[in-house]
Amino acid sequence: MDRSKSIQVKDVFSAETIAASGTATSGVIDLTLSSGVVSLQIALTGDGTGKFEYVASNDGVTYVTPDSVSDIVTAHTKTTGTSGVEIYPLAIAAVKFIKFTVTETGTSNSITVTATLAVR
Repeated sequence: MDRSKSIQVKDVFSAETIAASGTATSGVIDLTLSSGVVSLQIALTGDGTGKFEYVASNDGVTYVTPDSVSDIVTAHTKTTGTSGVEIYPLAIAAVKFIKFTVTETGTSNSITVTATLAVR
């Protein structure tokens, strides 16, 4: 099997509830075998709004927002995409590790997030 063409899937958040104005950070995801083709599927419920970002590291110790990287999405709601589900293609620089963060930005209501990363 040619691993360069296989798709690996990783759960980033699994029914994670984020309080109003709260933030959640995923565990570390190793991109060692990635060819750079990456997407994040987000499913969100609740009446709040989610902002999604990532930080990266090459040493596994210090995580930073790479230069020229913008948020994945700043206003994902329960009506985004198909009933709150959308897939976002990501342009991720050549890095070894990433972590995702989601922040509830509506400030009044919580959200529940399930997110799945696909990497080739």
